[in-house]
Amino acid sequence: MKANFLFCCSLLGVAIAVTCPGDTGVDGYASVEGGTTGGGTATAITVTTLADLKANAGASGSRVITAKGTIDTGSAINVASGKTIRGYDKSATIIGGFSMNGVSNIIFQNLNIKGGGAVDTIASRNSHHVWYDHLSPLDASDGLLDITKAFDYQTVSWCRFFYTDTTNDHRLASLVSAGGGTQPDDEGKLHYRAGGNSYCIGLGSYASVLVENNYFQEVNSPHEFMYDVYAWAGATGNLYDDTTGSKDNGYFGSTDAERQEDFTAGPFTPPYSYTLDDASAVPSLAQGCAGPR
Repeated sequence: MKANFLFCCSLLGVAIAVTCPGDTGVDGYASVEGGTTGGGTATAITVTTLADLKANAGASGSRVITAKGTIDTGSAINVASGKTIRGYDKSATIIGGFSMNGVSNIIFQNLNIKGGGAVDTIASRNSHHVWYDHLSPLDASDGLLDITKAFDYQTVSWCRFFYTDTTNDHRLASLVSAGGGTQPDDEGKLHYRAGGNSYCIGLGSYASVLVENNYFQEVNSPHEFMYDVYAWAGATGNLYDDTTGSKDNGYFGSTDAERQEDFTAGPFTPPYSYTLDDASAVPSLAQGCAGPR
């Protein structure tokens, strides 16, 4: 199984004024193998009500949907293939969440997505070519962004993940794949890239992960192997400011797991070009530029 991930420019730190990069379009894994265009050049439809958002998100065909104001979904809205869902401005807020299952070519951009009800703020299952850009998922009752069940070719860029209640023990940022055991449906898939975001990194089963030029501040275990199953981490160029715990790197795993001999984990080269910012610049970039604009 190939489970390749790249994490770069992630941060837990303080806000600093900065000039943010311009919009250069989708990058990372969502840009390869056909790319991700969402609703493409379809005429944008502005929605202000749950009924209009739900109808357009679940419709067949290409749609560019602009959400204005605050829309309370009450539960997860199903999103069909070929959709761009973006905020009208940086105050645009969805209370509830979005769900994708077996779909492709979707863009979420420039939205606050606040937990409402017993759902993830965004859940992607068995879906491919999805781009999550300049979002602020917050206060989910489950996960803020869960990408599972044989997903592929997804990019998370410039997103701010947070919970306003820091006493809540159920503060889960992002689940990528699931579980410590064998996941046959995931074989040959799980290509994922994350950059400009704010969370630490737990490395799971059979994963090959590049952990490059991140800045970690006052956190426990910036990046660690979660299970005694084959995995590999290539950690380079990171800065650790008053951190504790694990900074796992290299190969890991016993030979005891079921079917482990069928899987590989090790160094890889992403199939796209990218430029790394220096880790010392990450505090200003991530805190100043992540989230809706």
